[in-house]
Amino acid sequence: MNTGAKGGDHGFLADPLRPLPVDWKPQERMANYTSLLVGGPADMIVVRELEALPEVVGVLARRGVPWRLLGGGTNLLVADEGLSSVVVRLAPERDGVKIEGGLAEISATASLGQSVTYCAKRNLGGVEGLVGVPGTVGGALRMNAGAYGTEIGDYIQSVRVFRGSSGNIETILPGSNESGGIRFEYRHSSFAPDDVMLSVTLELAERPFAEIVEKIKQCNRKRRSSQPINQKSAGCIFKNAPGLSTGKLIDEQGMKGLEVGGAMISDRHANFIVNRGGAKAADIFRLMDMIREKLLKAYQVELEEEVIVWRDPV
Repeated sequence: MNTGAKGGDHGFLADPLRPLPVDWKPQERMANYTSLLVGGPADMIVVRELEALPEVVGVLARRGVPWRLLGGGTNLLVADEGLSSVVVRLAPERDGVKIEGGLAEISATASLGQSVTYCAKRNLGGVEGLVGVPGTVGGALRMNAGAYGTEIGDYIQSVRVFRGSSGNIETILPGSNESGGIRFEYRHSSFAPDDVMLSVTLELAERPFAEIVEKIKQCNRKRRSSQPINQKSAGCIFKNAPGLSTGKLIDEQGMKGLEVGGAMISDRHANFIVNRGGAKAADIFRLMDMIREKLLKAYQVELEEEVIVWRDPV
């Protein structure tokens, strides 16, 4: 099995990929693709046509090359050393949203916020709380994105998925694992790691546009008052412990404003770590370790990451 060298070394893929509708980008700096602006090099394949995805994954499988799917990069922390796996990225589709009655079929590569706004303009609401959540619809499905009492999993009718395990494209319904459906929980879904979301159909409520816009404004006011929206971050770093606010616990320990290198625990929301300029992933990892240690000692709370971490095993 050829798994490549540290930081990616997969030049042998260029020839078998050449006939496919993809762009081969060796040694791309992942810092250019994440909202935190950190991350080392990785070889990247940009898939321009979704129909080519099974063949691209087949090329990688036949050569024993591990791969990861990159979405919007807004909830992603990549190690400074880079990745030995190939990063696969889907090019955005031009027509990202299609409306039929109360159903909205949305491409997984579409912006979540823009998709919510598009639906609102057509008098379809229910997911207004998600309008300020950064990233793509696919990423929102993967983590069951939520805000202000709204979770995307509550509105899903079906998801079109490429299953890396079988190489097939399937339409999956919400439900139990036993029924073959997808389960959505707090900041988690039961998609397999090699499942690639292609599109989702949401069942939305018909509401007057003015009513939807007012709810969006309320959510945006709350977000601006409580989150560092004008700074480089990846959203909440840790999930909330059951019945607790992780941000409040960090704040109680006096950790707001704590800095390591170019990274800082936000002085606006303690569960955000921001890149103040020139931060490295190592700085962020160090702050995360400090938070974990402090809260475990003070509250016996073991934190679970909400941010997606990409780094090679040591």
